[in-house]
Amino acid sequence: MSYMISNDKFISTEEFKLEINDGLLYGYGVFETILIKKNKPVYLEEHYERLIRGCDQLKINFKMSFEKFKFYIDLYLKKNSLSDCVLRVTVFKNKNESNILVTHRENTYKPLHYREGFKVEISEFKRNSHSILSNVKSTNYLENIYSLREAKEIGSDEVLFLDTQNHLSEGATSNIFFIKDGIIYTPTKECGILEGIVRNKLIELIEKNKHLVIKKGFYSLKELLDADEVFLTNSIMGIMPVSKINHTTYNLKKYYITDLLIDEFNRS
Repeated sequence: MSYMISNDKFISTEEFKLEINDGLLYGYGVFETILIKKNKPVYLEEHYERLIRGCDQLKINFKMSFEKFKFYIDLYLKKNSLSDCVLRVTVFKNKNESNILVTHRENTYKPLHYREGFKVEISEFKRNSHSILSNVKSTNYLENIYSLREAKEIGSDEVLFLDTQNHLSEGATSNIFFIKDGIIYTPTKECGILEGIVRNKLIELIEKNKHLVIKKGFYSLKELLDADEVFLTNSIMGIMPVSKINHTTYNLKKYYITDLLIDEFNRS
């Protein structure tokens, strides 16, 4: 039997009943997906801090301390005998209070994905950097999921959004980086992106390496398509090479800097 955490209670998945709240009715909530490796949550404190920031930004009353948050996560892993998986923590707005739900799933990223690289499509929808949901990992995820499913129906793995000014923004589930002439580029947060945990960790790593240069700014789709190397990041996949965007293909055998970053990141 597997268990979930729902509002301070451990219950079996068979006993779970969905509560009617603002999160269910309006997509009013925030969530985090956390990688579990060898019984340990990766970057747990960073995920907690982003969850709290999202709740504050959307005015969701969620005041759980990090110590209590960590206690629940550790207990959840033991109760479900989990070693390697993906944990999801969701906080829903419920009038002037909040509901928390903790669940888990399998990590679906396999070695084959990293060897062959991801195929990416450009979405017809645009990111609005002025939206209240900009920079928030909101449960209002329909645009992302809809676009991603459309891309997967034609054999791609991820979808990429531009912002309303046609600058590069982000993927449905990832942040994007590209490399041209030895320089690493990634969109600035002003492009309406969610600043990923791994994105920020990788930027810190690059900035500490005196042989690498990274620039954050406003970039066009043409600059991306002309790149020498392209890769994606998120908390579950880590760093994922990109082999194709729309009809443009990239030679993974020449991904020298991407391979270096993967090695350094995995050692950090």
